[in-house]
Amino acid sequence: MYTILNDINLIPVLRKVPYEKSEEVIRALIDGGIRAIEITLDTVKAIEMIQQAKEQFGHQVLVGAGTVLTVSQCEEAIQAGAQFIVSPSLNLEVVKYALSANIPVIPGVFTPSEMQTAYAAGAETVKLFPASSLGPKFIKDVKGPLAHIQIMTTGGISIETAKSYLEAGAMAVGAGSDLLKKEWIQKNEWVLLAKEVKAWLEVIK
Repeated sequence: MYTILNDINLIPVLRKVPYEKSEEVIRALIDGGIRAIEITLDTVKAIEMIQQAKEQFGHQVLVGAGTVLTVSQCEEAIQAGAQFIVSPSLNLEVVKYALSANIPVIPGVFTPSEMQTAYAAGAETVKLFPASSLGPKFIKDVKGPLAHIQIMTTGGISIETAKSYLEAGAMAVGAGSDLLKKEWIQKNEWVLLAKEVKAWLEVIK
């Protein structure tokens, strides 16, 4: 089931994006070349946003739910159409539920022990969060003994640092405010957002 995320190395994280602007934001991301997005559940109308994104853009982009903390949130997100689940922490019940629904889940981890615990529970990919607190060298070091675990990094990733995480062994980076600049969304600068996406993809390809 994790193969749907193969070859996707940049996942924009839509956190607290205004619902009324979400359609334009997602369209700009797709125009820039994005193939997967994460909509966090601490966003107002997140479930509606996931459902709408899946219905409108599901043929162009994978729609995931982020900041999934409980089984009930996981269930609601999957029912809305979420194609993958991302958590900031390791909740084995969430992992178990998502996998039972045949949905890939990427739990948040911070230590090698958490990584292996998540993997043993069936999570083939984990999210190192907050990645900027550990840096790319941590990934390179941990991938020695834990090469079988795919790592996505999120938290403090910028266009200047994104490539270093991938070169260190990460499969993908999640990008939040450094990519989805608040002022651009406020001013409806969709062309600038699409250009920024292209710049990120050019840097990390």
